[in-house]
Amino acid sequence: MIPREDTLLGLATDGFYKINYMDWGNSDSKKTAICVHGLSRNGRDFDYLAPHLAKLGYRVICPDMLGRGKSDWLTIPTDYNLFTLGHTLVSLLNKFPAEELLWIGTSMGGLLGMLFASRLNTPITKLIINDIGPHLNPEPLKKILQYLSLMPTFKTPELARNFLKQILTPFGVKEGDQLDHMAKHSFFINQEGHFQLAYDPNILATFDTNEANLWPFWEPIQCPTLVIRGEKSEVLTHETAAKMAEKHNVSLVEFPNVAHAPALMDPDQIDTIVKWVRG
Repeated sequence: MIPREDTLLGLATDGFYKINYMDWGNSDSKKTAICVHGLSRNGRDFDYLAPHLAKLGYRVICPDMLGRGKSDWLTIPTDYNLFTLGHTLVSLLNKFPAEELLWIGTSMGGLLGMLFASRLNTPITKLIINDIGPHLNPEPLKKILQYLSLMPTFKTPELARNFLKQILTPFGVKEGDQLDHMAKHSFFINQEGHFQLAYDPNILATFDTNEANLWPFWEPIQCPTLVIRGEKSEVLTHETAAKMAEKHNVSLVEFPNVAHAPALMDPDQIDTIVKWVRG
């Protein structure tokens, strides 16, 4: 299955910016799945999962959030905030209205899903949260900030791929096709002709490493929800995930030998999601 690639406009403080997205499945479907990636990632992370959702009848939309992938970088660093990200996603929701809306969010995308699903008259009818929760400890957040701040560049694709392999090992990304795919979509060639990670370093300008209590956003969520956790994750602890699963409409699955966050590329991870979506 080959996706369509398109853009729409998002609005920030000083003007309009291009948002790139991949569009999978039947364009006439009344069911839409919005897949939102993690902090420094992009919409191509869902290329393994999206065709399976499309076979379930969903039109699957996978955006590169502003400052990531092929989307524009913002001029004002502080615009990388929840308001701007939320405005971007509302634009997508309006562009792809649906009778049934499935939201799949990894890390940052999961936090945005929680925020949207908790609001009055939310259009989200099913929610999948990948390795994030309402309680965030500072230490793992500081580790994420530390490695994302490195921003090395590489003279060859082989060096870039080897670096990415080290970074993505906790995600459970395997050698071969998975790593090749991630390497293909995780870099761009900068003005010096070197391979550079495909995100604006300024996305970290508003990254908060303080302890977070987001339970007030979790409690109002009414739609059926699947919480995914990597067994070795420090970002979403087992205790927090278990507490989330106490709600009557919440299911929890933990994937072994994976930290933050499961890549949703392995067949067992995809099968788990497909079976839950089918109900």
